[in-house]
Amino acid sequence: MHKKETHNTRQTKSRRSFLKKTAYAAPTLLVLGTLTKPTKVKAGFGAPPSDPDGSIE
Repeated sequence: MHKKETHNTRQTKSRRSFLKKTAYAAPTLLVLGTLTKPTKVKAGFGAPPSDPDGSIE
């Protein structure tokens, strides 16, 4: 029975390790994904704002 207890302990530790890695990796991958493909608004590109009066000084 001792071998079975050791196997269960190893399996539990392995699961915990996997869950920890996944918990840290998922948000990191999401952030990296948004940094590699910035939108026009986030990157600051686009047309300049229009003049509300329509007059140019």
